[in-house]
Amino acid sequence: MNPSILHFSRRDSAIKALSFLGFAALAFIIAGLLHVESDPPPQTIRLPGLDLPAPAPHRDPLTPFKIPFLIGAGAVCLFYVGRHGRRAVTREVAAKVENRHLHLHSSYRMLPLPVEEIAEMIFDRADRLPDDGSGPARLGARLRHGLYLRYRAHGSFAELRLIDNDMDGGTEQLRRFAAHLDSWRQSTTRTARRD
Repeated sequence: MNPSILHFSRRDSAIKALSFLGFAALAFIIAGLLHVESDPPPQTIRLPGLDLPAPAPHRDPLTPFKIPFLIGAGAVCLFYVGRHGRRAVTREVAAKVENRHLHLHSSYRMLPLPVEEIAEMIFDRADRLPDDGSGPARLGARLRHGLYLRYRAHGSFAELRLIDNDMDGGTEQLRRFAAHLDSWRQSTTRTARRD
């Protein structure tokens, strides 16, 4: 595989799309069940030859807030279904180094980044990268590797993380890409010092 290009992994993107689709379906089903429960209960219970008053309903006072929250969560999950589904179908380029610039996929919402603007670069296990969450997020991050980039943009510093389970070729391809990007960065720095 070319060390200057990272492609999104079709398999992992499809798995993520299906997972988010399952979460969206679950959120909509639960919202539907809560909506059905909000219908007024019958006033009486009919038995053969007998009409009894229905017991007082035990309503959850938070139901009116839970339904919109679940619908919103389902909609967010559907957004990620679309994002990962598109990546799975098209196998687009996630990142590439070309003409001393780091070009990223449009989903990262970044313009091409000159490699000399990268101030810090770390390739390591994802739980060792700076500010990668806490608690359960760090526990799951032990199984992944990532490339952390800290770069200058518009007079301040910004951060970017590329994670191996998003990329075709996994950890090894991300490691090769990191080495290739670092060699470009060092060569650009040496050239700038000579000038």
